[in-house]
Order: sequence, then C-alpha cells, then structure tokens
Amino acid sequence: MTNRKNALLVLSILFILFFTFLPHSSLGIGVEKGHLNLNPLAMFHFASFSSFIINNIGNVMLFIPFGFTLSMRLPNQNKWRIVGIGCLLSMMIEITQLFMPNRCTDIDDVILNTLGTFLGYLFYFKLKDG
Repeated sequence: MTNRKNALLVLSILFILFFTFLPHSSLGIGVEKGHLNLNPLAMFHFASFSSFIINNIGNVMLFIPFGFTLSMRLPNQNKWRIVGIGCLLSMMIEITQLFMPNRCTDIDDVILNTLGTFLGYLFYFKLKDG
C-alpha cells in the first residue's frame, strides 16, 4: 500500500510540474511575456472572467491532488505541516519560473496553490473519517 501511496504522490507532483513548467497555449499558460507580481490579491484584476477562472481556480485545483496524496502518505502530520509543504513547493516553482522565458512569477499563485493543498488535506480527512 505504501508503494501505491508513493506513486500517487509522485504523480500529483508530476501533474503540477507539467502545468507549471511547460507552456500550454490552449489554456493560455506560458504564452505571455514573463513578469513578477509581488502584490497579493492582484488576481482580481484579470481582463476577462475566463482568464480569472483558468488562472485562479486552476491554481487551486492544481494543488488539491497534492494535498490529498501528501495527507494520505503522511497521515500523522498536522495540517500546518502539510500546508507548509505545499506552500514551499509552490514557492520553489515560482522562484524557478523567475528564470524561465515566458513564465510569470506571482505571489497569488503561491496563495492559491497553498489553498489547494489545504483543500486536498480537508478532502482526505473528510473521506478518511467518513
């Protein structure tokens, strides 16, 4: 069972890396000129509703499987450790994107990814406890 949990955790990380490091023009990911946003909650200034949904809801949903599988793999850790690991992963991704062409580094992504990790944690324990 541990091997299966490890495999699911690795898959969730690969899923995140696929969407954060590779351009996806059909989703509008990685097609704009890179920039740095350190203003929290600038996410609410998108030009269109569809951009808002893809970017913000997508960032939350991207990390839900990670929070779920990390909680499954480390069931005795408290929620703050799980959420902290998700936040650190997100920060590492954003820092890496600083050095990548056509990628944006955004504090809002860290906030939303961390929220996704927390929701994954909640889903896991809701299912586990029935």
